[in-house]
Amino acid sequence: METVAPGLFRLPLRTPTLPPATTTNTLLVVGDGVVVIEPATPFADEQVRLAEALDDLASRGHPLVAILLTHHHPDHIGHADALRAARGVPIMAHEATAARVPFAVDRLLADGERVELGDGVTLRAVFTPGHAPGHLVYVEERSRVAYVGDMVAGEGTILVDPYDGGDMAQYLESLRRTKALRAAALVPAHGPVLRDPDVILDHYVAHRLAREAKILAVLADAPLPIAQLVARAYDDTPPLLWPLAERSAEAHLRKLVAEARVALDAGTWRLTPA
Repeated sequence: METVAPGLFRLPLRTPTLPPATTTNTLLVVGDGVVVIEPATPFADEQVRLAEALDDLASRGHPLVAILLTHHHPDHIGHADALRAARGVPIMAHEATAARVPFAVDRLLADGERVELGDGVTLRAVFTPGHAPGHLVYVEERSRVAYVGDMVAGEGTILVDPYDGGDMAQYLESLRRTKALRAAALVPAHGPVLRDPDVILDHYVAHRLAREAKILAVLADAPLPIAQLVARAYDDTPPLLWPLAERSAEAHLRKLVAEARVALDAGTWRLTPA
């Protein structure tokens, strides 16, 4: 278990997530009480590791008081319901997440809402949709460390899937909103702690805009169906990953449709007249 800042501990636990990632970071936030953000692992041996950490904190006067979720994806919620049953504490999440998980959420968190843990420790929820409709970032206000879920990744990449509520325009705006938090460090759901938030967040925005520009450049040559568009616009991506790239490309294309820059005609994507 890694100490991220005083009272904040990162515990990477094995989950069935997208390669190359193999774990999801569970964050323990300790005040008088303890909050677990993202108890994600469905595997019993990994759940034991979390239970031992919580038991140790409880033995020192810091009981678990709440479970917080960033969003609804399976590699982020795998142990939430069972942990609630075992410990008798509430699950908290955004209402759009509550509508998508297969269990009840006890407290809905709106943008800006705070969870007080005592001893000067406060978590603030920040609404950051795009990767998922109900995505929340949690900022620990004393340390200014932000648990950013799937806004960015320490390993792998972030999929914006329009068939699962992903929205590229919202995602780009949420990246900018996350930068405006001026966090001291970012804890992503996957991979190591990121200690240079501005560089990481600027990179993610620039990468998405560069991909968008490449899609537009390909369509400037000729209208194309999406499979052919992906083969050209994602020629730097292994073909094995093109099915995922196709979903990301469609997220870009839907954003461009909303901006009246592209259109879909009988299965073929084209630029709209200037």
